[in-house]
Amino acid sequence: MKRRLFLLSGSASAAAAALTACGGGGGGTAADVAASTDVANTAAGTTVGTTAASTPVATTAATAGTTSTAATPTTSTSTSTPTQASNTQTQASTSQTQTSTQTTQQASTSTTTTGSTIGGLPSKILGCYYTAWDTSYRITDVPLDFNVIYLFNAQNGGTNTGDGSWTWPFASEVPAAQIQQVRQRGQKVILTVGGAGLGFVYTNRTQSTNCVNSIKSIVSQIGGIDGVDFNNYEAGIMNSGNVSAMCTEMVWIAQQLRATYGPNFAITSPAGAAGTLDENLMVALKNAGLLTYAAPQHYDWSGFNAVGYIANSVDTWSRALGESQVVVGLSANYSNGPSLSDCTREWATIKAAHPNIRGLFCWSAQTNMSGGNVWGSTMKAALG
Repeated sequence: MKRRLFLLSGSASAAAAALTACGGGGGGTAADVAASTDVANTAAGTTVGTTAASTPVATTAATAGTTSTAATPTTSTSTSTPTQASNTQTQASTSQTQTSTQTTQQASTSTTTTGSTIGGLPSKILGCYYTAWDTSYRITDVPLDFNVIYLFNAQNGGTNTGDGSWTWPFASEVPAAQIQQVRQRGQKVILTVGGAGLGFVYTNRTQSTNCVNSIKSIVSQIGGIDGVDFNNYEAGIMNSGNVSAMCTEMVWIAQQLRATYGPNFAITSPAGAAGTLDENLMVALKNAGLLTYAAPQHYDWSGFNAVGYIANSVDTWSRALGESQVVVGLSANYSNGPSLSDCTREWATIKAAHPNIRGLFCWSAQTNMSGGNVWGSTMKAALG
């Protein structure tokens, strides 16, 4: 059954259809968003949204209590808005006393992570980005309120440098045994590839092959993961001249990873909230049956804090991809993002308008924990 599902979702015909989404367009930078706060006029609600709306959403049937085996190779032969700079900002180690923080976390982690799964991940996502270089907290400290942990981040030599390969230089900071420990207790771990200053636009098959092989090497080094989070295209490095080739190669890369690790291997991306070309790439992956969800980021720009802005942004993304393939990117106890009250207000509006919305995530695990997991426990209760 797994192999049949993969063939249906990753076929050559689906991939060919997906590439129709990769047209021209521009932007996706901070300047684009700062110039206008009318999210409804972004490309997702116009050209991209029109394309995506006619494409059925391909999902796998929900299975109660399923444990993903995505990290184990299968025998299948199938084949920023404000830029996303926030995803590489170094988080300062908290100097505050952590007694109350640990008490809050322990109360939160006394429960177990349960629920049905779609595509190997929980049907409702509460995720957080764990920044590997910040050792003020271990990955095993992440409360069980969070059912998805984004392991941030695989590195290259810098934006569009190197041969398309990625490395994981944080083996000492985040030991493989700890990564597997959180997976064994029910939390999914998704490796983020790239981030601000670490972009790479794939335009040929040699680069893409290097990408796939290096990710496989990292998976072996870590001991297994549940998916890959592509953040390699941010900061305006895609343009009208390379977006078509980029869509072709990213679809191929995702196909190879699914062929190796199975149909439940997650393919996600923290797209820029109003990035036209970001949206084109997400639609291409969706149309190929490969996108688990896109998670547009709503932090690192003060305009996101306005009443209704994030909710309107999610309306636009839901038209483009379908609400079940959208996760909302927010911030937790982070100085350059929406406050907890902003998050709860916008989430209530979003959930009422989009009952099938996939979930939400925060930047970051460490900032949330430094605040005593107040964001995590509050948003877990609100998740529904």
